[in-house]
Amino acid sequence: ATSTALAVLALRSMGAKDVKYLLPNRFEEGYGLSPMIVELVARQNAALIVTVDNGISSPAGVELAHQKGIRVLVTDHHLPGETLPNADAIINPNLKHCCFPSKSLAGVGVTFYLMLALRARLKNEGWFAVKTLPIPNLAELLDLVALGTVADVVPLDSNNRILIHQGLSRIRAKRCRPGIQALLDVAKRDAKNLVASDLGFFLGPRLNAAGRLDDMSIGVELLLSDDPLAARILAEELNTLNQERREIEQGMQLEALALCNALEDSDHILPYGIAMYHKKWHQGVVGILASRIKERFH
Repeated sequence: ATSTALAVLALRSMGAKDVKYLLPNRFEEGYGLSPMIVELVARQNAALIVTVDNGISSPAGVELAHQKGIRVLVTDHHLPGETLPNADAIINPNLKHCCFPSKSLAGVGVTFYLMLALRARLKNEGWFAVKTLPIPNLAELLDLVALGTVADVVPLDSNNRILIHQGLSRIRAKRCRPGIQALLDVAKRDAKNLVASDLGFFLGPRLNAAGRLDDMSIGVELLLSDDPLAARILAEELNTLNQERREIEQGMQLEALALCNALEDSDHILPYGIAMYHKKWHQGVVGILASRIKERFH
């Protein structure tokens, strides 16, 4: 959500007139730039697709986009596989020959640096002067960078620490997006005393709850909103979804632990790897459950 919101806000601030976003529904379209997503984009007569935080493992989607005359710019931070998508350009600090020193950027960090580079290019070419546009201060988006970086649980190298520090400073000074302030309000956190762990334990889960149980666009709409009242309504909706997510997760965890305990009680030594399945477990929460089981037994 943070990567998408940052890209939309930055592009609009630089004068882009027709910026739209499309978020895959993990339950229907799968993850990343799938052919199904490309079909949806093509119906909107798009000329360019910019992926954020995905796409490095989507060669089929990129190929279909080219067949439909759509150019593709992939921005991602995930480790690339042996075969790269045949995109018009790929921005990923983990590409083999990429000289960017910070390899631990989150997806939102990659997007942020792309927007910085685009702003510099447009400035050098006189874009802002010709269009009589103010040069946007992209530091105003560092609250999104901080939230997305912490929520993505990437290693906190020196570069990520700087991004998080600057973003936290904006939030503490109440110079953040209305959506982030609304999340703070529903989570009952004081902006003045906010620390990085608050982003990971209180704001991130609420923002991500929409994608786990419903539609991630709720989170993006929240971060894009300039209206504090509208942002508060969306934040309340996310808060309710997060509570539902926690209840589902707790029930699944009890069932999973019962299965593991039954193995232990039967004098069987637990295997090095544990594979579990339950037809009623929620697809959007199984990843969290897997992490909990790993923490418990490994």
